[in-house]
Amino acid sequence: MLQTVDFSDGQFTARAMTDDEQAAHAASVREDLLADKNAEIDRSRAAANASVFPFQDKLIACDALSRSDIDGVANHIALFGAFPVGFPGGWKATDKTMLPLPDVDAFRALYAAMTEQGTRNFNRSQELKVHLAAASTPEEIAAIQW
Repeated sequence: MLQTVDFSDGQFTARAMTDDEQAAHAASVREDLLADKNAEIDRSRAAANASVFPFQDKLIACDALSRSDIDGVANHIALFGAFPVGFPGGWKATDKTMLPLPDVDAFRALYAAMTEQGTRNFNRSQELKVHLAAASTPEEIAAIQW
């Protein structure tokens, strides 16, 4: 039985919680655990989006700097219909090999691979949140992992 402390007439007194108080306490703890796990899922998705994505059997970095470069090239193509001046004709994979991107369509395929990974990450987070909504015990909540 859970206990609580009452304060009355300058005195603290321990007493057993009523069934209603225990139920309210359990609901409050569950809500806190759900909120924490939901935030954890969101952080995991953000980390996954900022890590790597597969393209042509290689991994491409998608950290803030890499994403800025990818988006910069994409925006230039959107504005001008061509690669920026000095574009090296390829993209470096995480293993330091250069993947050829000889034309805008090849770059579009790279960009599509990045957005596909983002979609997979989003779908994974939504799947976990469905499991989270169904979880009823602290153990079930804790078992949900990215």
